[in-house]
Amino acid sequence: MSELSKLNLPVIQSKKSVVKHQTGAKKIAAIDLSKNTAVHKILNTKDSIQHELIDKNRGLDLMLVGDLTASMTEYHVLLKRKFKELCIKLFSLIKNLRVGIIFYLDYDRHLPYVTSICQPTSDVERIYSFIETTPVDNFGNSTFEEAVETALNDLLHNIQWKELHTRSVVLFGDARPHNCHECPEGYDFWGITKDLYSFSTTINSVYCGKYFEQSMQDLYSIEIGDFRKRIENLNHDAFFSWIANVTGGMALAIKDIDDLIDIIITSAAKDAGKLDDLEMTVKNEPKKLNLVKLAKKAELRKLSTGNRKLIEGK
Repeated sequence: MSELSKLNLPVIQSKKSVVKHQTGAKKIAAIDLSKNTAVHKILNTKDSIQHELIDKNRGLDLMLVGDLTASMTEYHVLLKRKFKELCIKLFSLIKNLRVGIIFYLDYDRHLPYVTSICQPTSDVERIYSFIETTPVDNFGNSTFEEAVETALNDLLHNIQWKELHTRSVVLFGDARPHNCHECPEGYDFWGITKDLYSFSTTINSVYCGKYFEQSMQDLYSIEIGDFRKRIENLNHDAFFSWIANVTGGMALAIKDIDDLIDIIITSAAKDAGKLDDLEMTVKNEPKKLNLVKLAKKAELRKLSTGNRKLIEGK
């Protein structure tokens, strides 16, 4: 008898047939792999390493999408003045953070661009240089609407999102998008927003126009993910309320230009799951603490819906 034939090893041929052991050979006790044995732990080591690697590579891609038409030039000045300070706070708060920017104008021929993109990156100097060198519109555009729909299309098709990162957007401006038939490119902001939502993109909005005292979050009430009814011709403020509410984001209106920085930080902390950490750092600053409170309310609304279901019409 060969040395190999002395080993009592079953050969599995199918679910119903196992080659019989030789007569007289010692039997080996069956191992229950469902129990927490050393073998079970070894077999599951691969999965645990995979989960560890996935967790290690999770993070946040934060896209700032901003209107740089003539009425918004002060916000461009603000970003240039406070962007590095903003980044110090964001990168110390959120692990594996990348920040990108889309600036948008409109379609008039005299304008230098329709949209201008800085891809998500952790290189603060690169982003700051983009802010510094991107021109603003000093002459105004010819319509009441602006190229928000092209910026949304860029978010959907032209941004290099990281696969394991949460997608967070802060949209700030003072005008609604063009309706599909009025957009020279034929972009449909409603359909694009629906597609962004289906890719788990949360859009937080900041309305920078003239605003009356009413909660932006409550201005346009709609269930998260509800795309049963096509939306067109909304008022400017109602659009910013709608796009945040339908994607599960936070909607706010600017009262003081400098508030934009704190809104960006709070929105990012919300989408990164860091609101409690942020709250600890601002507990003695009532204005910032109120922003955290509003963000928690928006997040609770999002969590109460469970999974991100997409509600469509028949």
